[in-house]
Amino acid sequence: MPKVKRKKSKKPKKERIDPSTFKNTGVQPEQLPTFELQNVVATFNLGVDYLDLRAIALEKAFVEYNPQKFAAATIRIREPRTTALAFASGNMVCTGAKTEVESRLAGRKYVRILQKHGIPVSFRNFKIQNIVASAEIPHTLKLMELSRAYGPYVSYEPDLFPGLVFRTTAPKLVFLLFRSGKIVITGAKCREEIAETFKSLFFGIVVKYIDYEDTSTSSSDYRAKMRRQSNR
Repeated sequence: MPKVKRKKSKKPKKERIDPSTFKNTGVQPEQLPTFELQNVVATFNLGVDYLDLRAIALEKAFVEYNPQKFAAATIRIREPRTTALAFASGNMVCTGAKTEVESRLAGRKYVRILQKHGIPVSFRNFKIQNIVASAEIPHTLKLMELSRAYGPYVSYEPDLFPGLVFRTTAPKLVFLLFRSGKIVITGAKCREEIAETFKSLFFGIVVKYIDYEDTSTSSSDYRAKMRRQSNR
């Protein structure tokens, strides 16, 4: 008997995923950007009830004091590169440090400088008051859409300021989001607050408003585009 030829079963073709579909739906997976500390603001006390800033400034060349402009005297050091404000009450504010350790080290150096010049002070009650950090997303952001969705937490006035201000409640941090993808974080008391809140904000909110279609980073162009759309 002649052999019956069997039809070969065709294997189902694998569907190819079009990368453009990710751009349209916004489901492209994103990695959490790293943030860097830009400024640590700390306060400490010199252990005295009163500092005669005028007398100190007249005797010490490294102290700048102009009471007509500001009530505090200014002292600067190069390493770590920081600036300190000394008040007559004995309180000092140190700004410019890049890490918490640098901020404490700078505070101790300021106290040591004053001690070497015969001023009886001590280093007390050091406390970090504010940490400023920044991060950058490699995509543009839909700021107008974000502001409409999260109105109570957001302040966005593009005619006055190009960034969107997003405030969190616990902890109380402020995020400045810009069209270009740059993010500035302020209000934190420690690095852990920034890490946890930024992660939640990024994966919970920001990734939903990444603009994969319009890559223009110009805030003015984006503002004009939103105006044209609202006028239609």
